[in-house]
Order: sequence, then structure tokens, then C-alpha cells
Amino acid sequence: MRWRWLALIASLLSLAAFADEGVFAHPQTADGVRALLSAPARELGQALALRGRFEQRKYLRELPQPLRSEGDFLFVRDLGIIWHTRQPLDTELVLTATGMRQLDGGRLTMTVSTSEQPALQVALRLFMALFSLDVAMLSGDFKLYGQAQEERWQLGLRPRQAALSQVFDEARISGAHAVERIELRDRNGDRTEISILQLQGSAQISAEERLRYSR
Repeated sequence: MRWRWLALIASLLSLAAFADEGVFAHPQTADGVRALLSAPARELGQALALRGRFEQRKYLRELPQPLRSEGDFLFVRDLGIIWHTRQPLDTELVLTATGMRQLDGGRLTMTVSTSEQPALQVALRLFMALFSLDVAMLSGDFKLYGQAQEERWQLGLRPRQAALSQVFDEARISGAHAVERIELRDRNGDRTEISILQLQGSAQISAEERLRYSR
């Protein structure tokens, strides 16, 4: 009887390990990932600009509760990313090819150039590709995984090079007509969950939006 229980426990543990792999049990090529995505999601990948709202939860091993924040964002090809946190504090990060600016309450508090921190260019390219589902760019830097059920899909990314593991160790991206959720996991066990709300693509931006990148 004892051996039967041990066999049952071993079986359950193996099933749990497979379930934890989830999307990473399904390796894909770039063409395979494109086939998984719904037509609207593929079309968003061609938009000049992406804008929407976010709700973020960051889980750190040393803290009992996640750090929560929310706000809005704007991604524009060839310009960069504006990530505006409105709660719990008003903080805006503007990341472009030349560097990053931070504004707290509308006041400039920090500037960093890409010459000082070359990793900023990597981060800019990476997060633009994540939100726009630029499969060609992602496939160059990451091993791709994916699965789909009807219009819903889930993608997995694991860095091909150790240097990118400093950004994240693995990522899970899921949605239907657009990206709805991004989960980033670090090698040390910390993770960040980002819910994307009201994501919209457009072929143009306003003069005021363009100005925000150069202030």
C-alpha cells in the first residue's frame, strides 16, 4: 500500500510540473506564432501608435503584498514609449532612442542617456516588440512558445542570450484581439504582472503627443 501512495504522489508531482510549464511545453516558430494570433492582434502589430491603460502588480520576495500601480501609456514607432503612472504617485517615464527622462508630478527629476546606459536601447526595442507583438523582432532575441484556443492565445518567451536574462528570465503574454496581460519573471523569483486595458492602435498621433517625446 505504501508503494501505491508513493507512486500516486510521484504521478501528481509530474502532472504539476507539466502544468507549471504551461505554454512553455509548446515550442513554436515565428510563422507558428503568427498563425496562433487573431487577425485583429496581427493588425495592431502594424499600427504606428499603441495607447491604452495599465494596471501593474509587482511581486517581490521580501514583501508580503504586491506593489500596485496604474496609469496609461503611449508607444510610437521611431519615437519611443511614454509610461505614465498616475496611482499611487504621478510619475512619467519617457524612453526614446537617445535616453530616458523621469518626471514626478510634471517636474523633470532624472535624465539618463543611452550612451551612459546602452541597456536602455535594448529595453526600448524589447518592450515595443512585446506590446506590438512584433514576432520577427521577438524571434531574433527569444525562443518562442505558444498555444491557442479559438480566438484566445498565449505566448511564451525565453531569452536566447544570457544578457537579456537581466531584463527578464521568461515572459508570458496572453490575449485575444489584442495583448491583455503580460507576466515577466526574474531569475530570483520576483515577477511583474501587467494588465492592459483599452488597447488601441492608430495610424497617426497628435502634435501634442509628439511634443511629449521632445520636452
